[in-house]
Amino acid sequence: IGDYPYTKFALVENFWETGYGMPSFTLLGEKIIRFPFILHSSYPHELLHNWWGNSVYVDFNTGNWCEGLTAFMADHLIKEQRGAGEEYRRSTLQKYSNVVTPDNDFPLKDFLSRHDGASEAIGYGKSMMMWQMLRRKIGDKKFVEGIALFYKQQKFKTASFNDIRIAMETVSGIDLKDFFNQCVNRKGAPEIAIDRIISVKEEGYFHNILKLKQVQKYDAFDFNIPVSVLTDAGLETFEFTMNDKEQTFEFDTKSEIIKVAVDPQYDVFRILNPAEVPSTLSKIWASNENIFVLPVEAEKKNLDIYKKFAQAWKDADNDNFTILFDNEINSVPEDKTLWILGFENKFANEFSSEISKYKSGFANDSVNYDGKSIKKTNNSFIITKARKNNINKQDIFISLSNEASIAGLIRKLPHYGKYSYLAFSGEEPTNIAKGQWDVVNSPLVKIINEGNTDVSMFEKREPLAKLKPVFSEERMMNDIKYLASKELKGRGIGTPEIDMAATHIAKEFKKAGLEPIGDSYFQEFSHEFDGMGRIILKNVIGIIPGKDEKFKDQVVVISAHYDHLGLGWPDHHKGDEGKIHYGADDNASGVAIMTELARSLAKSATPARTIVFLASTAEEAGLIGSRYFVKHVKEYFKDGVFANINLDTDGSLFDKKLMVLNANTAREWKFIFMGTDYTTGVLTQVVENDLDASDQVAFIEQQIPAVQLFTGATSNYHRPSDTPENIDSKGLVKVATVAKEVVVYLAERKDPMPFTGSGAPAKPADDKPKTARKASTGSVPDFAFKGEGVRVGSIIPGSAGEKAGLMVGDVIIKLDGKETKDLRTYSTLLKQYQPGDEVELNILRDGESKTLSLVLGAR
Repeated sequence: IGDYPYTKFALVENFWETGYGMPSFTLLGEKIIRFPFILHSSYPHELLHNWWGNSVYVDFNTGNWCEGLTAFMADHLIKEQRGAGEEYRRSTLQKYSNVVTPDNDFPLKDFLSRHDGASEAIGYGKSMMMWQMLRRKIGDKKFVEGIALFYKQQKFKTASFNDIRIAMETVSGIDLKDFFNQCVNRKGAPEIAIDRIISVKEEGYFHNILKLKQVQKYDAFDFNIPVSVLTDAGLETFEFTMNDKEQTFEFDTKSEIIKVAVDPQYDVFRILNPAEVPSTLSKIWASNENIFVLPVEAEKKNLDIYKKFAQAWKDADNDNFTILFDNEINSVPEDKTLWILGFENKFANEFSSEISKYKSGFANDSVNYDGKSIKKTNNSFIITKARKNNINKQDIFISLSNEASIAGLIRKLPHYGKYSYLAFSGEEPTNIAKGQWDVVNSPLVKIINEGNTDVSMFEKREPLAKLKPVFSEERMMNDIKYLASKELKGRGIGTPEIDMAATHIAKEFKKAGLEPIGDSYFQEFSHEFDGMGRIILKNVIGIIPGKDEKFKDQVVVISAHYDHLGLGWPDHHKGDEGKIHYGADDNASGVAIMTELARSLAKSATPARTIVFLASTAEEAGLIGSRYFVKHVKEYFKDGVFANINLDTDGSLFDKKLMVLNANTAREWKFIFMGTDYTTGVLTQVVENDLDASDQVAFIEQQIPAVQLFTGATSNYHRPSDTPENIDSKGLVKVATVAKEVVVYLAERKDPMPFTGSGAPAKPADDKPKTARKASTGSVPDFAFKGEGVRVGSIIPGSAGEKAGLMVGDVIIKLDGKETKDLRTYSTLLKQYQPGDEVELNILRDGESKTLSLVLGAR
């Protein structure tokens, strides 16, 4: 769009909690300025204001165009680059739909600045959507050219919406007067509904008729409406011009239609139907008439907490609140929002029942959110849902763990308006869970015929602008393809091929600029294996030396094991004996990410602490390499290890959250990864269970904080099918991005990070291969599950579990009458059985107890 117009940009702390963009600097409040996410939210927004508002000035007589344009080209663009553009636009439309009414609506030409929710929804949200619609209308290339021309023509001048229109017309050759007139001078928004769709089979094709309506009370709007059509042959997209209250569109498809979605990616500025979006707290905050419902049956201590919360919120909020006991309400008032306080409340069970469709609800000692369990003890819960008989009305449930958390909740909750459910821990309190309910019955999606309806209805698009990637997807995949090649035969212990892998890693470490740990990149040692004799093993180690004399000998270790199973030792499934186990995901993926981190950090980092890159050997045989490193680390670094980030099985992220295993080993882990969620846009799932998962256990045994970044087990785990073509290459970049944030933070952290895990095992580790289970239920566990039992994450097709009727989401609570409290207990119990043994599984399915009889299969 043009060069930065000033010689500097300063971020200055302000005594007001707001953002003020000035030429060449911005003022941010003392609280917001300390949050890590401002680098990807407030900071780029205020930086862009040096173009929009501070070098092209706003003609306030014709409306403030710069806030919406800045939101579109900064906030929205960042979300779009992270694959969350649709979510951002939906939230924008949802906010407008929730807070703007006929009484407080106004056209963009009258927007000067934000002063309440409605003015923000119009001046920022409606304006942002206007630019999205214009971009779709003239195309990305012409939009960018038009913005650049506008900047060139109007730099250091006062400009209006009309000046932007002229620039866009110049580059596109399209008359945009009607478009700008409607967007800028008219208030309101269209509401769209599907009237009907008919599909007729013709010779060689299908002829389809779609009738849409604009159901708002006022006159029709003129806009382009995108339609996605899923057919037997795949996804097709169409765009129609709608300028009447009722309109029929005809189009042909080569194959039969399965599903139709109107504006599935939220490209049109419009009022959303309540059924299109999840219930969110923003609608609760916008409610003017409210009733706090206190539980009359609550213990005095809990009742006092609820009363204090209700009064404190009432004092802080300008809306109308009445405080009543639950036994004073016989029927739910249609015009008031209920604030249901406490699990003891007579309305709590019904509330729990109504959120069961989202795999959520209240148990005796926990709350389930989308199948994940959170203990009630010392935690607070905030949940909203649509009212059963009136989707336009929402109610809220709140449970508080202690009185001390009230002030923090009242301060924090208004900032969580886009969420459907929240959980907070402790007195501060700290957010530990948040999310939105799934949309299950959108009126703008119609299923026409049977077929695979789970296919995404989103058209693949590129963001308006791309950042140059810090990490190379291609380089990482090349590393994986070599390490998991036929030439390296599975990198088995004691083979020439594992030595070839070690040599490759050492060469890449040297090429990246890492220093060796001593005279060599290899840490060689020998180990006695049953039936194999004494074998020479080697860890591969490179370092970035620390620069701070106080901290350089207290190191941060990033690790990944490079061995695998070779031809099936020490583990293999029945029928896989003698076959190459390629080990692409486990763990060529982790090695590739670690090597790419070395390439990036060796060039850019000047850490206080030394960063150690450890490619460990013999993990599959019992963490032998990592245990040897930990035992001898003080020979190299006198203060030992500060923390460990272990990368293992990181090639299958796709659209899942990145799991952080063993996060109970330091209190700080969950806060660190909350920060990376904001700064990277890659969502993580912190798992605080004790898991004997990988090399991080060698560090945990010595009471060193350590976690594993893990993308989840797949059906290819420890099988010959674990090959490079199954790797999510884009996911590698995401994992690397998170890992870099964490490693750099730890390398600079001055405060200690005390170990909080369960510590070393009762008996010393013997460095022997783990006893392999021979029998299997055919299920893959959900490692992120926090409740008691083992939740089924997936079922292997054709397995014992599938035959017995085991389903994804089932929680296994007993195996042959023995409790399976956690994954470790479950795995230990299974080792007692053989393939062909018949067992009885006690499971929980959607909160109900069931019993299954299952004949165990072979692993």
